[in-house]
Amino acid sequence: MDKRQSFLRGAVVLSAAGALSKILGAVYRIPLARLLGGEGMGLYQMAYPIYTTILALATAGVPVAISVLVSRKETAGLTGDSRKIFKVSLVILFIFGLLLTLLVMQSAGFIAENILKDPRAYYPIIAVAPAIFLSGLMSVFRGYFQGYQSMVPTAVSQVIEQLFRVTAVLLLAFYLFPRGLAYSAAGATFGAVVGGVAGLLVLMVFYLRFPSHQNPSANLIYSGTSSAQLAREMVALAIPVSFGAVVLPLVQMLDAVIVPGRLMAIHYTTSQATALYGQLSGMAAVLISLPTIFTIAIATSLVPAVSEALARQDKELLTDRINYGIRAGMLISLPCAAGLFTLAFPICDLLYATPEAGIPLEPLAFSCIVLAAFQLSSAGLQGIGRPEIAMRNLVITGILKVIMNYTLTSVPHLNIQGAAIGTVCAFLVGSLLNLICLQKFTGIHYEIKRLVKLSFITLIMGIGVKFIFAALVGADINSHISTLLAIIAGVGIYGILLLLFKEFDIKMIKRMSKV
Repeated sequence: MDKRQSFLRGAVVLSAAGALSKILGAVYRIPLARLLGGEGMGLYQMAYPIYTTILALATAGVPVAISVLVSRKETAGLTGDSRKIFKVSLVILFIFGLLLTLLVMQSAGFIAENILKDPRAYYPIIAVAPAIFLSGLMSVFRGYFQGYQSMVPTAVSQVIEQLFRVTAVLLLAFYLFPRGLAYSAAGATFGAVVGGVAGLLVLMVFYLRFPSHQNPSANLIYSGTSSAQLAREMVALAIPVSFGAVVLPLVQMLDAVIVPGRLMAIHYTTSQATALYGQLSGMAAVLISLPTIFTIAIATSLVPAVSEALARQDKELLTDRINYGIRAGMLISLPCAAGLFTLAFPICDLLYATPEAGIPLEPLAFSCIVLAAFQLSSAGLQGIGRPEIAMRNLVITGILKVIMNYTLTSVPHLNIQGAAIGTVCAFLVGSLLNLICLQKFTGIHYEIKRLVKLSFITLIMGIGVKFIFAALVGADINSHISTLLAIIAGVGIYGILLLLFKEFDIKMIKRMSKV
């Protein structure tokens, strides 16, 4: 068998693809908003939460489940079982995806009129529904490749899918605009279907050219496990992850009601409460989501790597991979947290011309760290075949977040910062629960000393950035330029300190480039 990619290289590949997809996904909204205006964008946005929620519920756990099972079977030498898992999963998602698509299309009129209260939303919902079917099939292919720790097919298909989606969104919205906003918005949502077709075709090409399929006459080894049993194993692993995937969107929906309501309870006007919530969710939280592009990629690569080490019953390899994943995640999340905390107000002024958004950003910056810890520890639990533990801890985290946001936001001197603090505290508890459970089930020892060393390096960097920014502003240099220069200086300081403390060395670079 060809030597597999290291999970860290896989994470780098997925991170690059994720970053490019995010950029494309952000850029196309500018011309689309100019074309459709507020009303048209409202129709466009009405259909998408329905699509994304159903999609998360139906498919979020499938790549994780398939990657875990394929990794186990390949490690055990059961090549036939790996192929069987892929085929049975494809059949299940074909049927399930088709039924869900038909259900959404059949319910589109009821949803538009009775839930969204705008009959015009019928067309965007109908247009986006087939994407559920296509995304289900793509999730099977991606999980299969990830089981071999091959992340390139997933990365390439993500970028191609997004490219075709963005192009189709703009072309169809423009072409259908003369027929009315409802049709134009429907054309935009149909872009997800065009992207899905393109992404699926790319994955099929990779599947046909995959090294393990180049010799069809090779003897496949089977364990004798029936297709029905393999299907049950896949579903049992997928369900907790899928249900966990909808917890956070539901909590965010509750936040949209709770946070402004609690602010109004302490005598903020409706306009003020809405503005503060917008600064938290639409500005500060957007910045926090940027590091997750990389930590989610590391977590995705970590799942099959952990599963393989467990299947080999190699505790040293298991410990090494989990610690390496956490270390890689902290290498990114720690400096991001420090930078966003130190330059909260100047960054918000630079990006949004709203420096007051730095008020919630200061405490929320620390969620970079706890979110990364939660994602990586969840990946570890999924890799050892215990996704239900990660789901349970996510539910606990969600409940704590709701309770803390409700309580802390109504404290007058905290107000919107209370919601940010509640988020950090909730995910701190959730990540600790995950890490404790992961240690309990695997018996690994975490590299506490290395994490303390990384924290110390980050602290020095943060202090340096603060002084550099103050010195630049004191020298009458424009605030925006000073912010950019301070960020560049921070990156340089952090990189030099990592090399000096031997936390980013030639060995790590070789592992990242290993194939």
